[in-house]
Amino acid sequence: MHLVSILNNIKKILYLLSCLFRNQYFSFVQGHSFLPKESLHNIQKFVGKSDNESIKKFDAKFAANIGNGKAVSFAAGRMGFFALMQVLGIKKGDEVILQGHTCSVMPNAVWRTGATPIYADIDSNTFGSSAIEIEKVITSNTKMIVAQHSFGIPCNIEPIVELASSNEIFLLEDCAITLGSKINGMQVGNFGDAALFSIDHSKPINAFIGGLIYTQNNELYAKLKEIQRSSDDLSVERQEAVWKKFLFERKYYNPSNYGKSLLMSKIFRILLCERDSYLTGDYGKESSSTYPYPAKLPAFLARLGLYELERWELEKNKRQNLLTVFLDLSISVGLTEFLPPPYFDSNLEIIPLRFVYTHPNADAIRKKMSKFTDISWFWFDKPIVACKEPSELGYVYGCCPVSENIGKEIINWPCVFSESDNKKLVKNFEMIHA
Repeated sequence: MHLVSILNNIKKILYLLSCLFRNQYFSFVQGHSFLPKESLHNIQKFVGKSDNESIKKFDAKFAANIGNGKAVSFAAGRMGFFALMQVLGIKKGDEVILQGHTCSVMPNAVWRTGATPIYADIDSNTFGSSAIEIEKVITSNTKMIVAQHSFGIPCNIEPIVELASSNEIFLLEDCAITLGSKINGMQVGNFGDAALFSIDHSKPINAFIGGLIYTQNNELYAKLKEIQRSSDDLSVERQEAVWKKFLFERKYYNPSNYGKSLLMSKIFRILLCERDSYLTGDYGKESSSTYPYPAKLPAFLARLGLYELERWELEKNKRQNLLTVFLDLSISVGLTEFLPPPYFDSNLEIIPLRFVYTHPNADAIRKKMSKFTDISWFWFDKPIVACKEPSELGYVYGCCPVSENIGKEIINWPCVFSESDNKKLVKNFEMIHA
């Protein structure tokens, strides 16, 4: 076992060293290289400082991008989810339905309330929640259904709305990885009783960390707002660590420098005992006590979020154009049968977070992609991502067979870069599938 560990470490070192010599290496995160120094200065002024006005402005502007409701931000989307469950009085003995493909922070938040996460299988067409599968796991203890829209693709939400309503169960739309997409002209986030959005660095609006709960229910909003007001700020030390990491990503999280960043990040963690800038202490069943939970969104990240929202219309257009290019290429190389049907549904307007499909030769495709893409960032190659073992979070293997089988074949392509970098990415796509 000791020898195996040594060999694995050697492989990791060789891999990191090889990254130094990759001129174009794609991740799924784009640093804020577009921000001028003046904007950086305006953001930095708020590091470590409380400023409710900045948070209020960001929350209001974000909500206006979704619909007629209101939004309440926190330092992470999972914290907003937890605050919502607190407002609803969810407790031990209650059950919350999540989909088979989710992030570990979601069941972690459920465990924090004392309730139990229950996993429903996904819809193989949308990679999102399925009313048929949700209905199978509803019990008298079910207090919330979380309906997830995945990769920018809306799930078939209307039958889930009917199911939740007929059973008098609270419906939360999980829009953490879908922003701006529409069903028959209505934007996702407006179908349920509330909606969860994420703004961490891998999401459509990149404010580095953070998330929001959006709702059109004024009473619910008021209660969430009170939790936000009473929540603590992240420590000044942690905010400064987040700022430094933000600057690091601004410089290195682009295809030209990303390979270098992997090795440098490893060195920083080892030599400098780098603080957890991403609030990863809630990726398992055990919860971190190194930061307040829930915590307020730092004011400087609210300011960053405002800059992000200013460019969102342009970003949406860029992503839609890239989706069209990917689809045209996919059709020309014979991939149509492997693509999600919603990509061709005229009733949907899809703003892609990632371009996704399944393929029986996924292992070979991933191997080719690994030469120019960090495939360790693929979602969802297993039922619950960002954890060592899904069973630790209450997942029972075999309960979501579609999630498990699709995970073996799923392919992710980033849609986040500049148009010039995306052109290079598209050429790589064409080369692999030629």
